[in-house]
This record gives sequence, structure tokens and C-alpha cells, in this order.
Amino acid sequence: MKKLLTISIIISLTLIQIHRINAQRRNTPTKNTPKEVVDEDNFKSILSFGLTTNTNSGLLGGIAARKEIVIDNNALHRQFHYICLEAVSVNHLQESTANVGGTGGSYVYGKQNYLFAIRPQYGREINLFKKSSEGGVNINGILAAGPTIGLLKPYYVQVYYGRGVTRDEIFDPKKHTPSNIAGSGGLFEGLGDAQFIPGVNLKAALNFELDAFRQSNISLEIGFLAEAYTQKVNIMAFSENRSVFTSGYLTIFFGGKK
Repeated sequence: MKKLLTISIIISLTLIQIHRINAQRRNTPTKNTPKEVVDEDNFKSILSFGLTTNTNSGLLGGIAARKEIVIDNNALHRQFHYICLEAVSVNHLQESTANVGGTGGSYVYGKQNYLFAIRPQYGREINLFKKSSEGGVNINGILAAGPTIGLLKPYYVQVYYGRGVTRDEIFDPKKHTPSNIAGSGGLFEGLGDAQFIPGVNLKAALNFELDAFRQSNISLEIGFLAEAYTQKVNIMAFSENRSVFTSGYLTIFFGGKK
């Protein structure tokens, strides 16, 4: 959670600075005014792309694409169809990176598989607080759910066989120990042996939207996600594996209005 808090503070300060620049631009007269301006009252949809991190991943957890379609522009609290597609990595809570002395290599001892999750989601988004005409931040509430396509890929390690000879092998807790591991294998190695595991996911979030320009969209989505698979997901050899994962997440989106 400290990682999410730090990233949130950095991004929030960035958005505040963008808002100040935007306010200055609004107060600066322009000679040429477009015939049709997409603003807070007449746009129909928002398409945006983002980078995400979560409490079950590294600093960069994955990528996301999001489409928000306005249901009723005249409603007191504007509502949207919320459509999102995420592709993220999911780590076990017991994962710990070990460094190999003298070689600069590193690996996660006990890790047997990578878990990647692809999550198509549909839900509703409702405006909770609307920014004023002078600027500010829109705050929307989001509730969405959908299926999860879990991709379980074998974890490879570089095994030392003496005299500078190493081979990439799927980690085997019966024969691989810290004394004969020289590092981790390639991320895409063994992709053809990946196993698909179906599941479902549900998330609840808040979206903080601040426009840098009228037709652009920059927002920060902060929320909680729960995910359940049809079987226990074997990620670590020496730790208890599970079928249900929960996480807090943070995604920064960049996009445009139409």
C-alpha cells in the first residue's frame, strides 16, 4: 500500500500542475475559436489508455484501455456505460527477488509459474461531484465486473552446470537450489506451454478526472478488485496457493473526448 500511496501523491501533484496550466490557458484570450468545441456539456464518449499498478504486482502492473459512453447528458448525475480491458501480471504475496552474487542475475526462488490476467469488464460509472466552470476535478464512482482469462506460464531459471555452462529450465523444487541457480530465464520462454484458467472479477473504484485541454482527458482511477479462479493457481512451490485474489490498484489514463 505504501507503493500505491507514493505513486498516488506523485500523480496527484502532476495533475494539480496540469490544472494550473489549464486555468491559465482558459484565461488567455485566443483569436481563433473552433466552430464546435467538445466540452463538459456536449461530449458523448471518452476513449483512454492507461498504465496500472496494484498490490499484487511490481511497479508497472500492466496496461488498460477504457471506453466511457454517456447515457444521459441532462441527468443531474451523469451516468456512463463503462467498458474496460485490462492485461496485468499477478504475483504471489510471498515472492521475493534474490540476487546472484558476481553475475548480476536475479530470480524468485520457489516461483513455478507466472500468472497473467486479461480482464474484459462492463459496468456503470456515475458522476458524484462535478467540477465548476472555473475548473477543478470531476469525481466519478465505478462498479464493474467481467470474466477473467488467466494465463499460467512456467517460470524458467538459469541452472549452472559448471565451467560457465548454464541451461534454462522450468523451476523444479526437487533439483534446483540457490546454489545452482544463476538467474531467471526469459519472460516469454515457455509461452507455448502456458495453461488457461478461467475466472471472474469485480471492482469498485473512484475516477478523478482533470482535463488538460477541453478535448483531452487525464484521469486517475483508484479502486479495489476481487478475482476468483475455477481452481487454485500454482504460482509458488513452498507457499500456500489460492484461487481468490484481492488487490488495491491505481491506474492513470490518458485519452480524448468525442
